[in-house]
Amino acid sequence: MIDIETMERLEREQRDKLHAQVVVPNKEKSYHINNTEKLNTAKDIFKKSSGLDNISQFDMKKFREIMLG
Repeated sequence: MIDIETMERLEREQRDKLHAQVVVPNKEKSYHINNTEKLNTAKDIFKKSSGLDNISQFDMKKFREIMLG
């Protein structure tokens, strides 16, 4: 007969396995997409401002926020 501790351990193992299969890859994909968007925004600001020589305060603030994380 299976005791309660064994059942809880089995349920926890199943949950952890499912978490590793679904949640972790989704987080990785979301992180990659988010960073790519930020990189493209920073590139656009850099190009638009001629290498940050001619940049507005708003764009500079946005650029710094992206670069600092």
